[in-house]
Amino acid sequence: MEREHQGCLLLIGTIVVYGAVIFVAYELDIPFLKMIGYMLPALTGSYIGSRYFSTAKQKDKNSFSRRTWGWLILGCLALAAVLAWLLEGRLW
Repeated sequence: MEREHQGCLLLIGTIVVYGAVIFVAYELDIPFLKMIGYMLPALTGSYIGSRYFSTAKQKDKNSFSRRTWGWLILGCLALAAVLAWLLEGRLW
């Protein structure tokens, strides 16, 4: 049960950080940060869910390596840049 509590606190903490990123992005009008604030919480939720809330059998079967998570984050950042450019016409 201790592991689930750690995962829950980590998820709440990251959601608060992304909320602060969205607040700063709207105050400073930075489209790239807006897209990051929208997209990365979903990726964070899936990471924490797979690490902290799955059984050992599910963890072995459905786990990504750290390298794969790194590629997913880079892809998410690239997609955020493309969306910011297409929707707003600028990154900053």
